[in-house]
Amino acid sequence: MRSLLLPLAAGILAIPVHAQPAQPAPFRLSAQPTLTIGAEDLGPQYQLDRVYGAVRLGDGTIVVGNSATSELRFYDAKGTYVRSAGRKGGGPGEFGGNLVMPMLLGGSSIIAGDEAGARINRYDLAGKTLPQIKLVSNPAAVQSVLTATSGRTIIARVTQNAVLQGAHGQRIRTSYRYGAYDSLGAQRAFLFEAPTRERMVNTTPSGTHFPFIPFSSEPVVAAAPGVLYALRNGEPEIEVWSLTGQRTGIISWPAARTKVRDIWTRWRQAELDAMTRQMDKLRYTDFYSDKLPLPEFVPVAEALFVDAAGRLWVQRTRLPWDTLTAFDVLDAAGKYVGRVTMPPKFTVFQIGTDWVLGRARDENDVEQVQLYRLTK
Repeated sequence: MRSLLLPLAAGILAIPVHAQPAQPAPFRLSAQPTLTIGAEDLGPQYQLDRVYGAVRLGDGTIVVGNSATSELRFYDAKGTYVRSAGRKGGGPGEFGGNLVMPMLLGGSSIIAGDEAGARINRYDLAGKTLPQIKLVSNPAAVQSVLTATSGRTIIARVTQNAVLQGAHGQRIRTSYRYGAYDSLGAQRAFLFEAPTRERMVNTTPSGTHFPFIPFSSEPVVAAAPGVLYALRNGEPEIEVWSLTGQRTGIISWPAARTKVRDIWTRWRQAELDAMTRQMDKLRYTDFYSDKLPLPEFVPVAEALFVDAAGRLWVQRTRLPWDTLTAFDVLDAAGKYVGRVTMPPKFTVFQIGTDWVLGRARDENDVEQVQLYRLTK
């Protein structure tokens, strides 16, 4: 039995939630996308490469962050190319290199992280460049990474850098510090600190490397107006935080769990089979043969979203042999309402009241951005 913890004036209330089997959600995804952007034969404006973010605006416009060309591309509600914003460079609205470009809506503007330039680029909804943001962290850091937005408030994390050294078998721990920043980049509140995936020192005859410990958990966050949600320890517990740094509740739900010991042998072989470099296979064969400090369960989530209706979508951790990505869906009050699965090779970017936007690949491995309809 688990509990749903809700905020009260005098503290936190724990309400028992009895485990239930996975059930269908009260809505389903359309069998085919209602809109597809991306093709090899329609010109360079439709050729996508390394898309790490896309957002849908209120009028149906879809803005795609195409990392390979360091630009934002605007497409109308029918998928027709309209304009681009940004390019490679160090000036206003430009990006410092072919890196990941996380992109989110922040109030009435589009914000895109320029990790190479350690800054955030801002644009209005028509693509006009707005003043850039340099996040000023406390404590000071070389770089803060954009992770979520709550209206005009920016949520970013600072990595506490770990020293990659030590004796064979030594565990390496580090953490993220999450903060709330205003629209000018000043930190307004420290929210919380969360451990990242653990590494371990592994020394072999070919040298020393620092692989992640399998199934160690990575924190995931999502935001709604005035609130931040966080999963920090791989358990089916979502912490609810105010943007001033106060934890106001915890949401638990009856998540089905997978024990690591039940899938370890199959997982290890799948990981080794996927490696193309012989050096990697040798190193990881040695690493996986050691007695690793594996957790009892596979982490429950690898991503978290809040849709336009305030529902929480918990993207369950995929195993190498999973063809579909499953989401546990909770309503705005934190009640579990069911499970939804996404199409193969589909990565979710944004979820609306009745649609889902994400990245996909077709049968020829052409990268695309697709919109699916959610039907009640």
